[in-house]
Amino acid sequence: MSKEDCKILDIGCGKNSIFLKSVKPNSSIYGVDVSFFEQTNESKALYENLIICDSKDFAQSIQNIDKDFDIIISNHNIEHCEDPQSTFSAMVDKAKVGGILFFATPSLKSVDFPSRGGGLNFHDDPTHVSPVDLVKLYESESHRLKCTFYEKSAKPFIWWFLGWVQEHISKRKNLIRLGTWDYYGFEQIMWIEKVDL
Repeated sequence: MSKEDCKILDIGCGKNSIFLKSVKPNSSIYGVDVSFFEQTNESKALYENLIICDSKDFAQSIQNIDKDFDIIISNHNIEHCEDPQSTFSAMVDKAKVGGILFFATPSLKSVDFPSRGGGLNFHDDPTHVSPVDLVKLYESESHRLKCTFYEKSAKPFIWWFLGWVQEHISKRKNLIRLGTWDYYGFEQIMWIEKVDL
């Protein structure tokens, strides 16, 4: 199967189908989310299957999908799950050998960041359940995975610089500005390849 014809599973998908279809127009996209929040008729129509369920049911809902996937995305979702370990394992189960998994979640350090409108401290978002250590999740399944990239507190320079320049405004107005997350290193990011069943 060519990369353009891949199967994608997006956990906590929102309306990400529009972006995914623009990058991979021939892909089949499955989504799992807690609601139709931010969904449009256009974004809903792009999913081959869109599953709406409680976050406590994510692991089982993922396991119930009768497909395996080339790409699995969990972008700021796993910290909302009551059982991140089972949800992570379900995602790994559904990845094809050679498949790629992407995870982004708040840094473990974010519990010590200042509170800010728009969510800078982990606990600013009342829907966050608990901080997630991606390394521990990875290690629990490392016999069948290979980590290709990990950043425990991402601070890409250009975005960090924009955050640094605007920090006084962000602080004074109590609002997240462009680059604020990067200035603090809010995101923990991991790319994983599934190498064995």
